[in-house]
Amino acid sequence: MIGLGILIRIVKAFVGKPLENTGLFPTRYYLQEALRSLDQDNIGEAIKFLKISKGALLDRSRWKLVRQLILFRCRVLRERHGKRIGYIEGRIEKLKIQQKLPWRWFRKRPTDRLTQYQDALALEKEARLLLDDYERELKDL
Repeated sequence: MIGLGILIRIVKAFVGKPLENTGLFPTRYYLQEALRSLDQDNIGEAIKFLKISKGALLDRSRWKLVRQLILFRCRVLRERHGKRIGYIEGRIEKLKIQQKLPWRWFRKRPTDRLTQYQDALALEKEARLLLDDYERELKDL
């Protein structure tokens, strides 16, 4: 005999994903999915589930708690990206100084590193802007 919990998990596995975006499931389901996606650092999906879960007054405190968790995670990740940006900018400055030294003129390695650092810097800045957008979006909810 199959237990009720196992039966619910089976139905959720087969029916859950296609019907997720319709908003038919209870608020707790969407909040749980938001926390799952936040656990995987997928903040965009967590915000999507948080928007869908809006509505039920009974779970309003849970909704606010999940919103605060996502907002906190956004701020932590944004701070990490800020530290990385500072480190990469420091490395770029050091490489530019090293390129001017005479014993570094005949080596191509610093310029290769410079382009790698510049590419990494562009990605970090893009990630930080994305996190800023997510934070603004969460504040508007």
